[in-house]
Amino acid sequence: MTTQWFSAWTQPSGALFERLRPGRDAHVWRIPLARVLAPGSPEVYGLLGGLSGEERRRAAGIAVDEERAGFLASHVALRDILAGYTGIAPTALEFTRDGDRPALAGATGIEFSLSRSGGLALIAVAAGIRVGVDVEEVREVDHDGLAARTLRPEEADAVHEPATFFRYWACKEAYLKVDGRGLAGLPGPAFTLTGGDVELDDGPEWTITELDAGAGHAAALAVPARAVTVRAFDWLPGRRRPAREHRKGGVK
Repeated sequence: MTTQWFSAWTQPSGALFERLRPGRDAHVWRIPLARVLAPGSPEVYGLLGGLSGEERRRAAGIAVDEERAGFLASHVALRDILAGYTGIAPTALEFTRDGDRPALAGATGIEFSLSRSGGLALIAVAAGIRVGVDVEEVREVDHDGLAARTLRPEEADAVHEPATFFRYWACKEAYLKVDGRGLAGLPGPAFTLTGGDVELDDGPEWTITELDAGAGHAAALAVPARAVTVRAFDWLPGRRRPAREHRKGGVK
């Protein structure tokens, strides 16, 4: 499956919520993490200063510089993207927990999911329905051993190289983010990979689709509904918004 990524520059920022049909649409944003914190983007560094104390504490606890930078970059992008749906300024957004899932505080009507791996982050957004996304850098691992421990036997039998394992893993992770059980829910229902929409034996009401996130990555989106339209966008750091595009008090 080839995913067509549209430039964020062409999108009507500040009006994105109206483009999400509840339970029928999902938007996926791709973020090149190295570009987010690159020199010469004062708007991005302003957003960095607007991260919450909890976000900064979590970043400080990450020992590896590259991983810490990736965490900060993905959360800067997350705030900016969610501002486009809620109408709330990025620095004013508040987060809470819905069980094991991160969530927006307040009655915004927006659900989101964030994943990052290998210099890339994906953020999925939906209205009125849970959404899960996962991206994995394809790398050399003990794919046979991992498949035997985490996948169903018939799935593990189909894994002959790391790329296939990470395709399965991305689908499982996206599904479990919505399901709410986390990795404790492995191996989960049986998946059949098709290169596009995944066949799910135990959940005909779900949409699970593989995303073409770019060379060297496997990615997937999960939504507990059928006939979901997926639109994919590239988030571009340094994009300026007029102040009027952020509305106080959320979506009107």
